Amino acid sequence: MQYCDNWHLRVIFCTLLLLASANSLARDWAHINYQQIRVCPGGEVIPNFEDDACTTQSFFSADPQGRAIWIEASLHLSERWQEGAEPLAFYLFAKASSKVYLNGRLLGTNGRVSQDGEHELAGRMDTRFYVPPGLIRTGENRVVIHLSSHQSILRLSSPLHLAALGKYQNSTDYFGIEPHMQLSVLCILLLGGLYLLMLRLSPLRAKIPSGLIWLIGIAVVQLAAEQLRGWFSYPYPLHDVRLVLILVCAMTFGFGLLVYLLRLCQFDTKVKLSVLAPVIGLTSMLVFFSPGFDLKTTLAVSIPALAGVGVACWYYYRHRTGKALLFAATLGVFVMAAMLSLQSFHSLLFYVMVTLLLGVLLGMHIRQLGELQIQTMADQQAIAKLQVKLSQLNKTGTQQYLTLTFGSAAERIDVGQILWCRAAGDYVELHLDGGKERLYSGTLKSLIDKLPGTFMQVHRSYLVDLDKVRRVALNKDKMESGYAFLYLSDGNRVPVSRRLLGQVRGTIE
Repeated sequence: MQYCDNWHLRVIFCTLLLLASANSLARDWAHINYQQIRVCPGGEVIPNFEDDACTTQSFFSADPQGRAIWIEASLHLSERWQEGAEPLAFYLFAKASSKVYLNGRLLGTNGRVSQDGEHELAGRMDTRFYVPPGLIRTGENRVVIHLSSHQSILRLSSPLHLAALGKYQNSTDYFGIEPHMQLSVLCILLLGGLYLLMLRLSPLRAKIPSGLIWLIGIAVVQLAAEQLRGWFSYPYPLHDVRLVLILVCAMTFGFGLLVYLLRLCQFDTKVKLSVLAPVIGLTSMLVFFSPGFDLKTTLAVSIPALAGVGVACWYYYRHRTGKALLFAATLGVFVMAAMLSLQSFHSLLFYVMVTLLLGVLLGMHIRQLGELQIQTMADQQAIAKLQVKLSQLNKTGTQQYLTLTFGSAAERIDVGQILWCRAAGDYVELHLDGGKERLYSGTLKSLIDKLPGTFMQVHRSYLVDLDKVRRVALNKDKMESGYAFLYLSDGNRVPVSRRLLGQVRGTIE
């Protein structure tokens, strides 16, 4: 009774039961004997499969690409197939036009089979043929298939994928619940991409990397192309286009992921090229010579990801940042999952791992944006406090002094002589009128509290008396750091951060 009263458990149980039942219905098939079939050269008439020109081989090694062939296979059925009242269909998933016979009776045609490409009409990649009642029998059933494939661009190592008997339904239902789960992953990626686009339109757009949006967009296109076969049955020549699109997206995603990481680590152009060039060359070579598009696609992503693990580990070794360690660990799990399931990785697991990887990157940037918003609020509070201090200073006009200590010695200087300050480790350099310099023993933060409100921290390492500022100019030299510069009364200039430039201008004016 306690189980029944818990509605959370009931929902979970019903969901799992629904998914399991939907998947079992989709997988309830009687397959031909894939291991042993007879293959004969194609002709218009069903051949004698005992002829010397015919060979015995597996179903998946039979190849109708560039020619026409006949296939004879056995289909073993138990008594339950005779007892069922549901209509049945024979399903053929192959990159070819086809004609199917069951127990000597023609079930139907898919396109038009021909010995040459001129007369062939392209059939659908995945198709079904209605099986009339009473045609099947318990035990062995004879299946004969006529195939041709002249309109292909790519030559696949295994163009035949499935031949089985099942209940009459859409051919796409064979894939069961997986397309629906992939659709859920696709929706998650789309929501993540839309969220980033909305942030790009916000005042924080400068902090949203466009590379992450591109990576999500590429993953969406690749997943959509992968799902096409689960959504509808298309003519078999389009299968080549779909495979090429998936492979191009995989390579673009892999290389884009590595470029994104190199930019995130702020490596210079020379280092980026020294990493990218060999990775692109090695990946392209392995993808070109690897058999099967599933393996090609997995290698296209996993090799750049493996290089990314090395880059992240090197960056962590040099800078000891938690972000680099997190990124290296995430990429490491991704590559490990790919290596442990090399042939079958390019499936739902692949897109789940890609979504988790992009989720980690998105989470890192969301956290960074949160820190930026907190810093922005702190800056606004500091500006409001500065305005109050300025108004108080204008009323009092009292002269102030700063005491500097050096061991047992001390010096008292007029703060009105200080033009600007720069942090230097455990000290702060004070630049005075007349080119004089002094050292303050302490941090920049502790010094701010001892100076009048006319002083403002305009950069993480610089403090300036705004009364001594003569003009503000943007930095046009990209080789120098700083978004803009403040030119002071003594001829020196001080960098100012982008987020504080507007407030500095407003205070000066």
